[in-house]
Amino acid sequence: MGRLRRRVKVGYGVVEIGTSAVEIMLQLFLLEFYTSVVGLKPVWAGLALGVAVLWDAVTDPAMGVISDHTRSRWGKRCPYIAAAGFALPAAFVMLFTAPGLETQAEKFAYLLFFYMLTNTAMTMSSVPHAALAGELSFDRNERTELFGWRLLSRNGGGLLGTLLPGLAISNYDDFGTARMVAADGVAVAAIVFSMITVWFVRAYDYSSGSPRGSLLYDLRRLLGGIISVATNPIFIPLLLAYIFATIGRTMNAVLALYYYKVRLELTEQETIFGVLGVFIVTLSISILAWVRISRRFGKKWPAFTGALMLGLMGIPLYPLLPPGNLWAAIFFASILGGFVAGAIVIFDSLVADVVDHDELMTGKNRDGLYFGCWMMATKFARATAFASTGLILGWAGLEEGVAQQAEGVGWRIALVFGPGVGICFVFAALAFAFFPLTDAYHARVQALLTRRRRHRSRDKD
Repeated sequence: MGRLRRRVKVGYGVVEIGTSAVEIMLQLFLLEFYTSVVGLKPVWAGLALGVAVLWDAVTDPAMGVISDHTRSRWGKRCPYIAAAGFALPAAFVMLFTAPGLETQAEKFAYLLFFYMLTNTAMTMSSVPHAALAGELSFDRNERTELFGWRLLSRNGGGLLGTLLPGLAISNYDDFGTARMVAADGVAVAAIVFSMITVWFVRAYDYSSGSPRGSLLYDLRRLLGGIISVATNPIFIPLLLAYIFATIGRTMNAVLALYYYKVRLELTEQETIFGVLGVFIVTLSISILAWVRISRRFGKKWPAFTGALMLGLMGIPLYPLLPPGNLWAAIFFASILGGFVAGAIVIFDSLVADVVDHDELMTGKNRDGLYFGCWMMATKFARATAFASTGLILGWAGLEEGVAQQAEGVGWRIALVFGPGVGICFVFAALAFAFFPLTDAYHARVQALLTRRRRHRSRDKD
């Protein structure tokens, strides 16, 4: 397999612009939309989001197995990315359509149903797309580049999903209408970028060999495969680290608007264009630096350092930031925090390396299963974070549909936004310190795999 052209690497990543824009709007604005516009109580809104993400977690490994076994003239990953390119925007738009619902039960059911539908469509795209990276290239550094372009696209989508609602609120007086208009724009982007990715990678998406068993047979063995993956001693530290980091990231994203508006007393425009916008731009730029750092020093210790710094910095920072000081928030939270958070690109790229080790040990290529389990575990983490955030907002005393919150609400949110989230990143760093797959070890793994594949090729000839 030769070096990939840059346009293929870029094309592979751009689908994340649409899906990330959807995801960031869900994380930043969905809970607020349903508490402020629809009028759903925070505890019930958090529960609905948590249950929907749990469903999403269950479907991830199943989607991995299904795409592993797909044999079609269009490949085994691209058909799902293309189908999700239309299903995801449709369900997403319905989520930000404020229906005339009266009871809490009706509002809860509406949110739960369409969020489950949105997450299912996202799984159809994200699991095959993630698995495709390990099949596009066997070179570990090129894989890091692929995940770098993917994360860069994710940050571009994050910027789109953050700034569009800010632009909409500047042009529409009605808060609910502004959110719905922004959702329509993100939906269009999701369709366009999905089709671009399919166009650029379709020639590389092919089925190698025939499945060893029927799809039904492998779905029956799915539980055994999940247990095998989850108990892989090489995979466990990486998985635990990412679970802790995901809980921290999700709580940070969901609480961000509440923290900056209630605790720091910033306007929505200052929060979106100032703090969140600068954070995403800084994060995007930092990815290039972290890719270079990982090339020079390996992947393990830069990832460990980034996660640990993110935690240690956040614990004292957020409760101490002065209310009303936009520039302090931008410098400390957006610029410093954004740069350190860029280390996350290394976590994703290491999954493909673990798959190589698994293939050497088992003789099977299980990219789809590993990435499905990876996403399943992180979705469980997100579900935990969503449900916890709803409870936290209830504990903090947040009142739905009220602009001016009671005294003390902002301080209690800051305690979770700072120390609570920071501790999650510290735990992530500590778990990752036990990750045993060093660069030198993985190089030997790839050398042995290359030798084995050459022998198989000769045997076939």
